[in-house]
This record gives sequence, C-alpha cells and structure tokens, in this order.
Amino acid sequence: MKHLIFAVTLAFISTPAVAGSCPMKIALIDKALSSGAVINTAAVKKLRDEGEALHKSGDHSRSVAVLEKAIRLGDIKG
Repeated sequence: MKHLIFAVTLAFISTPAVAGSCPMKIALIDKALSSGAVINTAAVKKLRDEGEALHKSGDHSRSVAVLEKAIRLGDIKG
C-alpha cells in the first residue's frame, strides 16, 4: 500500500514540472529558429507546433517528447 501511495504522490508532483518545461522548450526552439541556427527547419517547425498544441490540450508528457524530438532533429543547443 505504501508503494501505491508513493506512486500516486509522485505522479501528482511530477505533472506540473513536466507542464512547466513545455514553454521553456518552445521558447528554446523559437529562439533557435529566429537566429537561423536550425537544421531541418520545416520538420522542426512542424514538431514545435505539434508540441505546443499538445501542451495546450493538456497532454504534457507527449508535448515534451515531441518538443525534445524537435530539439534533437534541429540540433538545437540550449
């Protein structure tokens, strides 16, 4: 029972942290795009927009995954 309570508590604590990282990742991508320091620009923009839409819909874990993929694909350093 202790393990279940711990897991539920951890889930509630980690969700806001993940939600808060989406805007930072979006800003990082936007900054890199505006500076012209991005490879695969079209794909990065598409993934960035998809990640933002997921964030706005409340699906923060998928949003983070998509945004991280955009960052890797664009070779964005942050």
